[in-house]
Amino acid sequence: MPRGSIAIAGAGIGGLTAAIALARAGFEVAVLERAHALEEAGAGVQLAANATRCLQSLGLYDRIAADAVIPGAFAVMDGRQGTGITQAAMGAEAEARFGGPFIVIHRADLQAALLTAARETPGISILLDCAVHGFERQGDALAIHAHGGTTVRADALIGADGLRSFVRLQLFPEARPSFRHRAAWRATVPTDALPAALADPVTRLWLGPGAHLVSYPVKAGTAVNLVAVTPDEREDHGWSQEGSPDELIAHYRGWSRQALALLGAPERWLRWALFDLDPLPGWGAATGPVTLLGDAAHAMPPFLAQGAAQAIEDAVVLARCLADGADIPAALARYEAARRPRTAAVQRAARSMDRIYHLSGPARMARDFVMRARSGSAVLERYGWIYGWTP
Repeated sequence: MPRGSIAIAGAGIGGLTAAIALARAGFEVAVLERAHALEEAGAGVQLAANATRCLQSLGLYDRIAADAVIPGAFAVMDGRQGTGITQAAMGAEAEARFGGPFIVIHRADLQAALLTAARETPGISILLDCAVHGFERQGDALAIHAHGGTTVRADALIGADGLRSFVRLQLFPEARPSFRHRAAWRATVPTDALPAALADPVTRLWLGPGAHLVSYPVKAGTAVNLVAVTPDEREDHGWSQEGSPDELIAHYRGWSRQALALLGAPERWLRWALFDLDPLPGWGAATGPVTLLGDAAHAMPPFLAQGAAQAIEDAVVLARCLADGADIPAALARYEAARRPRTAAVQRAARSMDRIYHLSGPARMARDFVMRARSGSAVLERYGWIYGWTP
């Protein structure tokens, strides 16, 4: 007998991971996804030890790692000079220190692996073209209303429907995304289109005044993912806004030839405006068997590469709380109590990196001096409280 029925709004990384974890805990799970088809979207994803440990606990890591890369090092670069500021060994050394591997993977490969695992897991149904637009209590259960007149009844609803969550909108109409006045530009280029020195298995963070650039291998090492972050006042939202290469390059005038080689390699850039959320006072459990997960609960800037990782953490903790007892509202309250302080701290830390990454003048020089004076491993140790987390 199933423990109960759970509806999940959203078939992204967090929603699919939660579906798998909950089904394995004995629940019937219906995933309601707004898209007509789950297609390749997004950019690369960095998964630190805190996320990969969760994937290992669900037996998903080996499936996902097949298309991933384990970087040998993490390097912080002076974007203008092209010289290294500091570097930390990754691979086996970082895994031994933090208790799990650090990997980089294309988001489409990660989602495809999770989707295959979800479809292979008994007790999970995935409904496409089924955007949730409301819910209400009906006796001891919920009626979840979706696109096309579909109504799904479940014992609980998990809003994993992203930054523009409809579930969150009904719970907290005043909680709106906060525009960060920056855009992220993404592109993926074949490894053989780059100089060998820029196509090695290293995650690089290129820092400069007002902008930064991240590069790392994906697609099992056959491609390099690029994310460039620049000032921007356009609030139009979406993953697939075409970006002008000339406009992007204008933000990086005076940067090193290495950085410009990366920026000049793609034929096509996609741009999206950066938003996050202020930490919420609750995620919904106080009002009944409803809660939030991932970006719907705690969208954060990408500057610590923890958005997907925190959604994966959410999924594992949620399933463990629900597996502990029959009282679903109480279990959701325990989940929120366990997750909200941590995700709020990661949100705040990610926001603080916006200022640190984009310093100019004497402040930039002081930052680089401090980073050079410390070992590369100390840079990672600063975030040991994130990477060393276990559910």
